[in-house]
Amino acid sequence: MDQGVAAVWAAGLAGFASAAGAAVGAGMAARGAQVQLLQQNELDKERKDDERRRQHDEWRRQNCLAFQAKLGEAVDALDELIYALSDGQQLSEVRDKLRKAEGAVLRGHYDLVVVCEVAELERISGTALRWLEQALFAIDALRRDPVHVTDPDSPLKLRWLDQRRGLLGAYEMFSKALPQILSTASYPLPG
Repeated sequence: MDQGVAAVWAAGLAGFASAAGAAVGAGMAARGAQVQLLQQNELDKERKDDERRRQHDEWRRQNCLAFQAKLGEAVDALDELIYALSDGQQLSEVRDKLRKAEGAVLRGHYDLVVVCEVAELERISGTALRWLEQALFAIDALRRDPVHVTDPDSPLKLRWLDQRRGLLGAYEMFSKALPQILSTASYPLPG
């Protein structure tokens, strides 16, 4: 009987150990599934963040390209006005176009570039605004005294050409900086 009792005890302990092992195994499996779920959630979050970052970078790029286009339109309007002055044409329509282009560049600086929060592009677009303003002053001086438009040695004409070169330089700087800055910088996501 001692052997029988020992066998019953041994079987009971084996059953208990088996049940405990099964419970521990089930707990470990559940923990593994939970860890896997957490890892998957983290990967999904990273993918969503990457997509948001990509969309935000694209939004910035589109804004800056729109500003660049507005700046180019302002340069074209300045050129049209100087050609109209040279040819003795009516200036009212060309001046209106230039005023609209100037307003679009000014609004674009704040509405398109500043909102992107890229300091280097803000600095360059601010420089372009200053050059545009100086070019407008120079062309206004030529408009008031059109004789200087055709004189290549006139100080007013030379001032205009200098301001135009500065504006074109700022345009080129913005154009070159745009892909370099936006493609290499890391930006915080909004809100």
